[in-house]
Amino acid sequence: MKRKLIRGIGIILCSLSAQSLSAQVTDITNNGGVKKAQFVPEKIEEDVDKLFDNNRNTKYCYGFSGNLWVQYQSPEPVIVNQYAISSANDVPERDPRNWKLLGSVDGKKWVKLDSQAKESFEERMQTKVYSFENTVPYTWYRLHITANNGDQATQLSEWRLFYEKK
Repeated sequence: MKRKLIRGIGIILCSLSAQSLSAQVTDITNNGGVKKAQFVPEKIEEDVDKLFDNNRNTKYCYGFSGNLWVQYQSPEPVIVNQYAISSANDVPERDPRNWKLLGSVDGKKWVKLDSQAKESFEERMQTKVYSFENTVPYTWYRLHITANNGDQATQLSEWRLFYEKK
């Protein structure tokens, strides 16, 4: 009986491993696309490229607390169904609080893919991942931040866009 149970657990574990190998999550922000921000910071060391440099020690920071957006234009349309945002190294009041993730096939007409409200980052340089349903391959993805946590500036250290390869 004990042998059958151990063998059964082994088969289940092998099955789960095979399932996890069949799907691979890929970050599209490493595919050579175009990065753009609605506002360009005065400090070059805090520009939009820092959102995509795989380094949570750098950040995009702009001295504006109202609506602002950053976007990524992929070289080819991709079905994104997950994204990650990382808080920056300092001033939690600058963290995004409310935002929308938008997609576009032409860079002009935007579709809301996800929205978050009253979000908070408990730690500095913390990464949070958000999943959503999407079946449309978009070329443009835009993170439209509509509020931060009360500071005169808004900042984040990383923004990633993922799709699942099968």
